[in-house]
Amino acid sequence: MITKRNIFLIILIILVYSASVYALDFSGNLIYSGQYDLSEQNLSNTLNLDLNYIHSFTDEVFVEGDLVIKYSDNSSTNPFMIIPKEIYIGTYDLVPQLDIKTGLLIVSWGSADMFSPLDNFNPLPPGMSFTSMAQKNGVLAADATYYFNDITYFQAIVLPSFVPSYMPEKYEEQIYLSMFAPQFQAQGIEITSVNITHTFPENPVWGLKLGRSFTSFDAAISYYSGYYLNTYPETVELISGTSGMSLNLGLGYPKKSVFGFEFQGDFPGIDGATLRGDLAYIIPQPWEVQGEYVLKDPYLKAAIGADYTTSFDLYLNVGFIWGFAFEEGDQCSPYISLNARKELEDSKLTPEYLGIISLHDGSMVNSIGASYDFTDDFSITFSYVSILGDQTSKLGQMGSAEGLYLIGEWSF
Repeated sequence: MITKRNIFLIILIILVYSASVYALDFSGNLIYSGQYDLSEQNLSNTLNLDLNYIHSFTDEVFVEGDLVIKYSDNSSTNPFMIIPKEIYIGTYDLVPQLDIKTGLLIVSWGSADMFSPLDNFNPLPPGMSFTSMAQKNGVLAADATYYFNDITYFQAIVLPSFVPSYMPEKYEEQIYLSMFAPQFQAQGIEITSVNITHTFPENPVWGLKLGRSFTSFDAAISYYSGYYLNTYPETVELISGTSGMSLNLGLGYPKKSVFGFEFQGDFPGIDGATLRGDLAYIIPQPWEVQGEYVLKDPYLKAAIGADYTTSFDLYLNVGFIWGFAFEEGDQCSPYISLNARKELEDSKLTPEYLGIISLHDGSMVNSIGASYDFTDDFSITFSYVSILGDQTSKLGQMGSAEGLYLIGEWSF
């Protein structure tokens, strides 16, 4: 194992050197992430090489790409992966006032800093990070934005095929086994295994947005027609076998429509403060499982925040969230978040804090850490994440995120 890691490190160093010396159109970063799980008492390591490429053919036409080469020693499927995040051809004003991108795209909708309910096009990698912003996976899409003038634009996005969030097969089986096994145990039936099949949507995904800048803020309205990125049970069938009872699950992706409103601008009455927010009115496809609806009626999700930097360089960001990332329908509940960062005078050290509390049951996530900038291109961040609440609480169920984190990043 040590030999394999050393070989991989050598390959990464060669790639970074080649990119920086021989291809001036390249930039990127090399990131090491380490997590020590306090409950399992084990250390996991991840090494990411992120290469960005941009080349202009003319003043109007360019190509851009973002490639991730990843090694992780805790991957349940493949420890070594090469992931093209973005690869697309773009045009600026080739057609007057029209910008076009087509290829593998990352589309970001919404003004909120975290957990925007309007950000529905790109699936996220498995897991949730409280120490760094998760990087989305690119999807095959076409993005056209028409500018009526300097302050008003209209954007249209089309995905020819739906791309769901990825979940390792074994992990997915464990989730549904723990979900359904207690129900059948109450009936005297022991489930020994789960067999899963997926039904993927065939229709394209699309969205429209109209945005405008006003005197002190920007605002936009949008419409998204697509699907939930995570699966929902569709069929449940018990099968008797030689080794016991097996549960056959058919999983699908319900359709949803999202009417959105986003805004960002000056906070009234506080000079230098910014207010931003995303509001989503979601109409789901009614979805029934074992005679009960898990999705039925329209519902709201929201993420609203304000940030301000004090005169002594303390950055504060306070947010209100209605409906966390894993909550949909009548499961949505309120949360308060606080993000603070202090730039120390004449120091390269920056202490940081992130806290999220559920107003429903009081469960909480706390991340306390500090980053140190050795140079403009190299930094290290150390964090401790704690989870408060039992395993059935809103945030306590993410107990696996508790631990010590070390992140080192070199940009080139």
